[in-house]
Amino acid sequence: MFLSGYHNSAKQNFIKKIHSQNPKKEYLHFGDIDPDGFYILQNLRTKTNINFKPYKMGIAQLEKYSSFAKPLEQNDQKKARALKEKNLFPEIIDCMLKANQKLEQEIISWKEM
Repeated sequence: MFLSGYHNSAKQNFIKKIHSQNPKKEYLHFGDIDPDGFYILQNLRTKTNINFKPYKMGIAQLEKYSSFAKPLEQNDQKKARALKEKNLFPEIIDCMLKANQKLEQEIISWKEM
């Protein structure tokens, strides 16, 4: 299901309905490898109470496609540090900060799918 960023209450209710009928399925989120992508993932988890797992949003993808990555902007760095302070997604957040890189999900889609 394409959510286009932060989901609204209608999408949230629809996702929860799907989950209630399929509670044993694995739920994945494919987003940008940047602080906003991980904030969206965390928001999705919080608002639906479903443990969505990041899909193709890891260190391997950031490293593999680093030639397509963009540098973190000041606001990205601030958001990344806030995620790190909350101990959310620590490995990939550390990697993004150390490499000073972020990656759009469209690159991964284009190269892998």
